[in-house]
Amino acid sequence: MLSPVKLKTIVFLLAPLAVLFLFNFSLATQFRSADNFFFPDTAIIHDDLVTTGGNIKLDGIIEGDLISVSRSLVQSGLILGSLNAMAQDVDVLGEVKGSVRAFGQNINVNGTLDRNLIALGYSVDVKAGAEIRKDISAFCGKMTLDGKLGGNLKGSVGELVVSGVVNQNISVEADKITLMPTARILGNLKYKSKKEAQIESGAQVSGETVWTQPKTTEEKEPKSIFTGKPIIPEILFLLALMVTGVVLTLICRKDAHQAKQALADSFLKSLALGFVAMVCVPIAVIILIISVIGIPIAVIALFAYAVLIYIAKIPVATFVGEKIIKGLGKEGRPSLVWSMLLGLVVLTLALNIPYLDWLIYFLVLFTGFGAIISSQKRSAA
Repeated sequence: MLSPVKLKTIVFLLAPLAVLFLFNFSLATQFRSADNFFFPDTAIIHDDLVTTGGNIKLDGIIEGDLISVSRSLVQSGLILGSLNAMAQDVDVLGEVKGSVRAFGQNINVNGTLDRNLIALGYSVDVKAGAEIRKDISAFCGKMTLDGKLGGNLKGSVGELVVSGVVNQNISVEADKITLMPTARILGNLKYKSKKEAQIESGAQVSGETVWTQPKTTEEKEPKSIFTGKPIIPEILFLLALMVTGVVLTLICRKDAHQAKQALADSFLKSLALGFVAMVCVPIAVIILIISVIGIPIAVIALFAYAVLIYIAKIPVATFVGEKIIKGLGKEGRPSLVWSMLLGLVVLTLALNIPYLDWLIYFLVLFTGFGAIISSQKRSAA
């Protein structure tokens, strides 16, 4: 998606980062990829584990962190580090000594977390057998908290149902909140909602309850019928990205085709590669900044990182647009430009779906980022 001259410049500037990543991963990370991957309870991984695949089930012990991108993930073993997962269904049934960061449609927790849960998805269900010893940050359409939370609950949800124990405070923005008779909140309940929380008889809030209603001032700017985002900035951003996409596609047609093909060949591989790169680059930049001598490289790397984030939608849009055009009966290979333009419109609409917009955003961001990296690896091959 970038011109050859710019690509060579970026590769040269990011080479120290790549060496740093490869060195660390080669010494301390294991990679596993399969359509269906089962990790038995007798197995032990003494390092970090990165997994990609269709359906992943982990019953063993991982002594480091887990990074997983899959269709479904079931973790019922022991992770001594943190769990970072992106899947349609994420089930955390075992014990995690660190934090859980989950992106998915359905996120279910029925195990023990020594630290935090950060969940982004459509539904988040913390079941009765779950214990999270620190905080929950949730951004979802529906959340049920039936287990035990040692810290605070914060975030933005569509519907929140609490029937378990929260040892500290709840501070959320929600459309609807219900405290069941078994709910115990040992701190404060502070929430922003159009409706007052439904507190059933028997529910207990030890601290103060503060209800804040959203401002009802009339908005002058037209809003999206889906999420309420201002329409004019959305349209301007779409047009700007369309112009950028057309220019890059025409200048770097081969790169554009290879990025789109990387998604067609292995969507999950692009997703996993993008996820890992998005997580690792900021860490390496911080290390370079701490080293002082690496500050110039860190600044340039951050700029390149920002550019890649901005254009990450383009290969995904091209892939989606081509699928739609072929689905309508178009014979032959559709135009990359028209596929990209149609795909950008579709993605913009998808990114305005309530409660799923952030999930779709990260899905597009990670896969696009990974596809761009894959396309450059193909060019170098």
